[in-house]
Amino acid sequence: MKKYVDILFKSMIEHDPSILPLAGTYAATENSQAAALANMNCWRTVTGLNCIGQLYADQVEGQIFVTANLDESGSPTIFFGRLKIENELISELELNIIRSRADSGFVYLPDEMDKLPRGWTSEIPEGGKATRAELLELGKAIFDESGPVQYEPSEDCILMEIGGIVYEDPDYLQTLSNSGEEAQGSKELVTIPGGLWPGRPQDPNARVILVDEENGVVISVGVVQGYVCPYVVEKENGSCFVPACMIEKHRKTLDPEMFTGKSVIKEMPACASTVEMVRFHSGKIQGMHRYIHLQGPGATSPWS
Repeated sequence: MKKYVDILFKSMIEHDPSILPLAGTYAATENSQAAALANMNCWRTVTGLNCIGQLYADQVEGQIFVTANLDESGSPTIFFGRLKIENELISELELNIIRSRADSGFVYLPDEMDKLPRGWTSEIPEGGKATRAELLELGKAIFDESGPVQYEPSEDCILMEIGGIVYEDPDYLQTLSNSGEEAQGSKELVTIPGGLWPGRPQDPNARVILVDEENGVVISVGVVQGYVCPYVVEKENGSCFVPACMIEKHRKTLDPEMFTGKSVIKEMPACASTVEMVRFHSGKIQGMHRYIHLQGPGATSPWS
């Protein structure tokens, strides 16, 4: 099914959607906005393919999910999207193109998209492969913690966002967790363990969009309401997206003394169209990778 991804990027680079094998009637969105392909930014601005990050296929549903670092006249741009194939024609395109941390909410790592940690590359041992039913159940649990199954992460499971491994300020994490414990990593920035932790963002309309049984990957999409907030730590004065269910904890991390002499963004409502990719085998979550496109407050998905 990779041939459809190859021709998708060829079509964008050549600014010619007509070379795609489209169904007679197709559904398409770019950053959650419905449009004909010829009207989209992807077919106006993309000039090259720097690398493919991750590519998974659902042979049962005829779905493909791909992430990539695209070139726009010398600037790296993060792309992630879903294709649905029916009768060897593309009937659905759910595309996202992210150009900055403002688009993604906090992290932007296009140059790391082809550098995956062990949790995503480890071989599935004999007898360790999850069934399709197990992956579907996990996919539903990503945005719904009411289910009966609790999922344990492996030691290799670390959080990835928007192309690469998330490294966070240790003081921020310590205040956020109220635990007094620091995550594993360097003294300056630390990694964050992955997992389906209690209190995670919920969405009753979330969709499981792909199950790749061969690679043990399930992908779900949800819309998370929240806020764009100031992110002020020792070495940075910026902004971050915070889900509504975590906003009170985030506010505790904001030290007014660090605002002195700085212009700081005001907290403002927003929502995040969120793709959660999870790898699962041997009874444990092996990897988590999150892709986000920020939207205005109260936005929903035309695919829900």
